[in-house]
Amino acid sequence: MTDRIKHVKGFIEANVLDEARRRMHHIFDVFDTVMVAFSGGKDSLVCLHLVRQVALERGEDRPVKVVFRDEELIPDSVVDFVDHYRRQPWIDMRWYAVPLESDKYMLGTSERYVQWDPERPHVRPKPDWAITSEMLGLPTDEVLSQYSMDTLVARGERGKVAIVTGVRAAESLMRFRAMTAKLTENYINNVDKRIATVKPIFDWQENDVFRFFYDFGIKYCPTYDAQLWSKEPLRVATPLLTERAKRFDNLRSFEPEFYDRVVAVFPEMVLQERYYRELDTAGLRARYGASFEGVAAWIEDNLTDEHRKAKAVECLRQTRIKARKSPESYPPDYVLDQFISGAFKRSLPALSIQQQAARREKAQ
Repeated sequence: MTDRIKHVKGFIEANVLDEARRRMHHIFDVFDTVMVAFSGGKDSLVCLHLVRQVALERGEDRPVKVVFRDEELIPDSVVDFVDHYRRQPWIDMRWYAVPLESDKYMLGTSERYVQWDPERPHVRPKPDWAITSEMLGLPTDEVLSQYSMDTLVARGERGKVAIVTGVRAAESLMRFRAMTAKLTENYINNVDKRIATVKPIFDWQENDVFRFFYDFGIKYCPTYDAQLWSKEPLRVATPLLTERAKRFDNLRSFEPEFYDRVVAVFPEMVLQERYYRELDTAGLRARYGASFEGVAAWIEDNLTDEHRKAKAVECLRQTRIKARKSPESYPPDYVLDQFISGAFKRSLPALSIQQQAARREKAQ
């Protein structure tokens, strides 16, 4: 009879910056090409400077390869900030402005829309230096996903490609569960046999990020100061995504010109701004969240796009199978909330033991 190995979580004698540097050295060791996915946000800004620092430690002074996926619906302050880095001599940036599938949250449901959709007016012009579908030889009607973009940006790069992202587990339950699924190298996730996304700062907290900026004298995007005063989450994201759309009215106060351009193209967001606070979320949970049959009814009543509906139906099927083994990990009202936010595009994360206990305590 062999002894079973028990894996436990615990603290180690190292700080997050040293660990991130160690991970980046390992990434440089095992990948032929290292690229940084830069959004202009605080987390990818850390990764950009971290890659530069580690490259110099290794005697590599060639420009850092950077990918910027221009999502169209981003404020001018973010565009200007990214362009500032594009013009730095130590950066080799590829700025993509191509049709990209995304989500729009609208009064309790998540709908599909296309960034840089050639069939509608754009929120702003494409930059002259942007890489477009025409330049890439893509069909004019091809819409890329977040995942097919990884393959696109790595096209033509040498050998095994690592795309460095600023994903942090602390930002959401889904990210935390994804990052803790692997016992080793849980910061490396394969896209295919040649390409991987890597997350060297996955265990950082928000305070660690701003401490890094302070210690190295790095200026972050000014949109964060506006978000701080508006009591917004500190995140660079399009204003149509779920959490940002719930606070769409705040956009008018700190990005008024951008707000006007967004509602000119997406006038329905005025209704989201006006009526979201009156949305009866408790009523939605009472109507649809009591059972998985209720969640299925929500899918039928609210998802009109057949492609999205098919994804939601398949995600619910998989979730119901998991719930048979562990009902408390996937209660129907929790599953409904995830579907409303558009999280059905991938497997839903299970509620942790602590969250399950908190729900039981609240129910008593």
